[in-house]
Amino acid sequence: MIAELVTLAATRTDSDLEDELCARIGTTLAERDGDSPFDDYVGPNTFVEAVIEAAVNAVAAALAEEADRWTHAWRVLTTVAGIVNFPHSEQAASSVEDLRLRPGGHLLPKTPAGPAMTGAALWARDAYGSRFGVVAPFRAGDGAQRWYLWDIDTCGHAAFTVHSGYYATPEEAHADWLAGVGAQAADGSVFAPVDNPRLLDDLMPREIDLLRPGGENIAQLAEYHRSKRLAEAVIGSIQRFRPHRTSAPADLDRATAASLFTAWLREHRPDRSSGADFAELVAELADSWQIGGPPDLYRACSPHRIALVVEHVRNFYEEDFATDLIALLPDWTAWLADRNATPAHLADRCRPYAHGEPHAAIHTDDHGPNYLARIPE
Repeated sequence: MIAELVTLAATRTDSDLEDELCARIGTTLAERDGDSPFDDYVGPNTFVEAVIEAAVNAVAAALAEEADRWTHAWRVLTTVAGIVNFPHSEQAASSVEDLRLRPGGHLLPKTPAGPAMTGAALWARDAYGSRFGVVAPFRAGDGAQRWYLWDIDTCGHAAFTVHSGYYATPEEAHADWLAGVGAQAADGSVFAPVDNPRLLDDLMPREIDLLRPGGENIAQLAEYHRSKRLAEAVIGSIQRFRPHRTSAPADLDRATAASLFTAWLREHRPDRSSGADFAELVAELADSWQIGGPPDLYRACSPHRIALVVEHVRNFYEEDFATDLIALLPDWTAWLADRNATPAHLADRCRPYAHGEPHAAIHTDDHGPNYLARIPE
């Protein structure tokens, strides 16, 4: 793969070479993940470590030959270094410094700076409050400016980037995000300045190593490292300009939700707010509603999130107790719709899943739901 990229480097721009590298990483990882037995499994991080090593070796071999070809190998190596996130970025930087000590290493130019934002990040949020689009502008070494999009879904047990990639303009990125979220849920949304930097910090993808959910498609594997490397720049800009994370704290947590929901039930469903197990059921439902993810998003309620909660409840609790918990969900989601001022036509879309109807777009296997599926709301 590296040898082929060195050949291509002679005729490709920096942006094209970077895109080609990412595409080939995605394809190779998808082929290995799909066909290899478990003992031969190679994850994205192990693979990219090998890619770095192969790129370093290509430069070293070209330098030893004292041929002009080293400039193309150098471009491939610096392209690899430009897409890998921490800690692999440190491995790449250390390898480059080692190269400079080898024969011919004095010929190597200064290592290009990593990706840098050329403007502020913007974001959009769907009407349910659980799906985000984040865009930021970056300039490549060849001078091309592009906008990188992260489509982030928070309906599962964490914030998952379900799609990411470069676009020529923020308008193109927004159009793709709208298509991924669904016309009804994203209707009226626009990219706007970030008004909650703490939440954005919580949403951006980071290296999660052993907690990786798995199940990525080719496109997600292609962007696996680049999306995190560029996210590092966004996170850095947040921390640089707003170092104290001054956003207001979340207005709803498990304990508060259980108390407020109980009061709402006593007002709206007095026949449902009693019984020996009532307090336990409410407390367990409040716990199950958000297992992880940004605290600011506890209150978010969407069809996808409800369906995932039902899936969790059925798999985690004994059958009778799970049935009783799910029986509370229609009222729970109605309460949240009232609290969030969710438009009636969107709240109606939640109702079937609150009654336990399976979500057709949630694909499950022996490992549970695919949290990386890009599901329109």
